[in-house]
Amino acid sequence: MGHIFLKQTPFLPAQIRWFRRALALAFGVALGQAFAADIPKPSAIAPESRGTFRGRPTVKAVRIDQAPDIDGHLVDEPWHLAKPAGEFLQKEPKENVPHSQRTEFRVLFDDDALYIGVWCFDTESDRLVALNMERDGHMYFEDVVMITLDTFLDRRNGYQFSVNTNGARGDATISNNTSVSPEWDGAWMAKSRRHVWGWSTEIAIPFKTISFDETTSTWGFNIYRNIGRFNESALWANSRASIRGYHVSECGDLTGLHGLRQGLGLDITPYATGKYRREYDAKDSDLLGDFGFDVRYRLTPSLSALASVNTDFAETEIDRRQVNLTRYPLFFQEKRQFFLEDSGIFGFGGGESSRRRSRDSSDTLLMPFFSRRIGLSSKGQIAPIHFAGKLTGRIKDYNIGLLDAVIEGDGRPRNAFVGRVSRNLFEQSSVGFLTTVGDPNSDEMNSVTGVDFQYRNSNFLDGRTFEANLFALGSYSEDVGGLEPAWGASTKLYDRNIDLSASAMDIGDDFNPAMGFVRRRGTRRYMVEADFTTYHDNISWLRNTRHGYEAELYTDLGNDVVNTKQSLDLVSLFLESQDYISLKVSHLTDRPTEDFEISDGSMIPAGDYEWWDVRLLAYLGMNRLLFLRPMYRIGGFYDGTRQQIELETRYIPWPKLRLSVDYSLNLIDWEQFENSTINVISGTLQYSFTPDLVLSNLLQYDDISNSMGVNSRLQWEYKPGAKMFFVVNQGYVDEMTGFVIKDLELVTKIGMLYRF
Repeated sequence: MGHIFLKQTPFLPAQIRWFRRALALAFGVALGQAFAADIPKPSAIAPESRGTFRGRPTVKAVRIDQAPDIDGHLVDEPWHLAKPAGEFLQKEPKENVPHSQRTEFRVLFDDDALYIGVWCFDTESDRLVALNMERDGHMYFEDVVMITLDTFLDRRNGYQFSVNTNGARGDATISNNTSVSPEWDGAWMAKSRRHVWGWSTEIAIPFKTISFDETTSTWGFNIYRNIGRFNESALWANSRASIRGYHVSECGDLTGLHGLRQGLGLDITPYATGKYRREYDAKDSDLLGDFGFDVRYRLTPSLSALASVNTDFAETEIDRRQVNLTRYPLFFQEKRQFFLEDSGIFGFGGGESSRRRSRDSSDTLLMPFFSRRIGLSSKGQIAPIHFAGKLTGRIKDYNIGLLDAVIEGDGRPRNAFVGRVSRNLFEQSSVGFLTTVGDPNSDEMNSVTGVDFQYRNSNFLDGRTFEANLFALGSYSEDVGGLEPAWGASTKLYDRNIDLSASAMDIGDDFNPAMGFVRRRGTRRYMVEADFTTYHDNISWLRNTRHGYEAELYTDLGNDVVNTKQSLDLVSLFLESQDYISLKVSHLTDRPTEDFEISDGSMIPAGDYEWWDVRLLAYLGMNRLLFLRPMYRIGGFYDGTRQQIELETRYIPWPKLRLSVDYSLNLIDWEQFENSTINVISGTLQYSFTPDLVLSNLLQYDDISNSMGVNSRLQWEYKPGAKMFFVVNQGYVDEMTGFVIKDLELVTKIGMLYRF
């Protein structure tokens, strides 16, 4: 399957015009119907309405004088003061039927905290699935309980708290029912216990940890429970397959919260660090010490100011190595908690402006604000941040996010500013404004300004969810002059059985968001995607099958086709064992106008290319101690053929120990050059002494750089919200005599938390 010079373009200009008109017509009709169906007030949803099932159930919190011991046993006297609530309904694999195992919960509060006790009854308690011990681990396929709180009862924003049978905790903030920020680490407690009748969990959430309106006695509230061995999930309120635990709009009501007090609303987090660095080739070493602090103050119950002086990110996880087989830049996720906290409020243009639904981040096309640009160059080099400040929160119907940072520059500090304001519309929609000013990597002036409209209706056409997003942006760069535009539109409709989406995006030749990320300039992208899922209740071993089609078309600004991709999901099987198998066929074309180089140094000539590939993928044992994700892809690749083999494994011999290995091999058989072999391997060994004391080790190697990196981290949350870190980074190079150490870094960091 060598390259073929195309005799005709797969999409002719006339077809491009038809495709654009069809997108516009579909978008307009769907949006018009959605507006007509929009419900102005959440309370107007009747419990008996089709698609909402039970509607909004209510549970009352009981005030207590003495707090229960947070040990997971749930035998303290205060728990007998509250009436049990429950009656969970399935969302998967069936809808609107009782959960196969009974669940009860009670809610208490005192002057200091909210307490939630959950009794998870299970007739086969010896088969509970508990795989994670670390903070914010992926617990989707385990026995887990997740609490959602809407503390302002705005049906849009809130908090999420997850606990499994090991007592491992996960938490996140939720913005506008769509954006979840799991990097937020609140100061709270949870303990779980196993029993002969099932398991229980006991949760304490201090009022100083969350924001809320002291004058409001009712919060939005929901509980999700998953039974790991069946992957059978259920919700207390509004249980539909299309509803996720972070859909705050579907919460029930938690009443009786009278007399709550948040205190002064002041958190001070000082820290101190010590660093030792050694470069062996240069025979140079440094011993450094530093300190700094973060201050958070709640100006109002819903508006917080955060200042960070001498900001340090020594504890941040390192990036995973990626192989770039394209002519476009790679995208690396933000991992620094200061920027990730409350990041959802800076979200712009809906998910389509940042990335499409994908496990792989390589399809990220445009983010007008990408916080990773602050304090990190495009090559990943660190620029010290002397000061950073944020103002985030909400004032009535307005959502506000302001961020300013002072960064070390070439001889003088540089300033980077971003502002985001949006106004809530209807029940779940918004219109907003974004601006960025400054270039963290240059003294030249750069700014970006844009507006967006995000529409969402989770009760559209008998309980389906409809989303539509529009945005327009303009960038100004001192070296270019004038405004350079970018715009996009997307729409999505989904429920238990269908998932339909379409989008269009246009990015100008010189569009340059210095504080953002743009993967391709001077391009237009059109995309349609349709997935259809069928459930098979009459087949004991098969839960559902999915079939889908995706078409993606890129042109230049003159509408000449640059590249296309069409993928046909022939079949995806989700088995009752929770294993997943997928077979996909793709057809790709590309027309690079210039020669370009890929990761291993191979040079791909300009020309017209067309090829097919086939991918077989499986997820095996997602709820078991041994997990395997094998993937095999074979097909063309420009003027050669390519085989790609990946294997991701994870083994948990007992809950405290986790071993994992990821391996990727690319074999490219070129027609005109020497064949390419690219290997990337990483391994992780993690030991959790407790859910709050975790030792992790990451080893990475690739044969492009012939280098190996080792990152070791010991993290201890010695009391809620206060952490200590010990980090060791080592770099090795593969030489003729074997691996030789090139650099070493030792970092110790201790942080404290004072709350008033």
